Amino acid sequence: MSYKVNCYKERSKKYFDKKASNFFDTFDGKFCRLMYEGVMQRIKMQPFRSILDIGCGTGAMLSLVISEYKDIQACGIDLSENMIEKAAGLLDSRVQLVVGDSDYLPWADNSFDLAVCNSSFHHFPEPTKVLNEIRRVLTPGGRMIIADPWWPNPKRYFINLFLDSPLNYLGDVRIYSETETREILAECGFITANWEIVNKKYSIAIAVVKN
Repeated sequence: MSYKVNCYKERSKKYFDKKASNFFDTFDGKFCRLMYEGVMQRIKMQPFRSILDIGCGTGAMLSLVISEYKDIQACGIDLSENMIEKAAGLLDSRVQLVVGDSDYLPWADNSFDLAVCNSSFHHFPEPTKVLNEIRRVLTPGGRMIIADPWWPNPKRYFINLFLDSPLNYLGDVRIYSETETREILAECGFITANWEIVNKKYSIAIAVVKN
């Protein structure tokens, strides 16, 4: 692991461990909640019996899912121990929660029909590693929903300059354009079935594993 990659991960872990106790009072927490309705709408459009939430945080997204779907397999992974502890207090024993790195998902091939990245994709220093792992654990034809911050240029350009600077202590790595999102997904064997801007603050991409 390169020094820069490790720095981003350590910043993310430190930041979210610190914010876990009152996450939904923070800007990041409120921003995540902004996405839930849109993500749930799109989850309901997908055929699935098993779901993996990557960067599951407090477990709030998974809580909405299991309240809607009673007989599914649900799992979540997050780099922050404190976030997983918070999620464990919210979710019941139906949900498997793991403290871990999304670059190395601890599940077997073809384990899930659906994967969700809710406000986590911009935290991945090496997104192709994460996407290749997601593709590995998804079933053939499995689907992924990515909801992430989005801004047009030139705002996105200057945000990314800041994120690439030593002043960035949050662990955010990059805000991606539609073109970048589609290119990265295609490189890792996904077809972008849909990509749209929601509320001019975030985007949702739905991608399908190529068979």
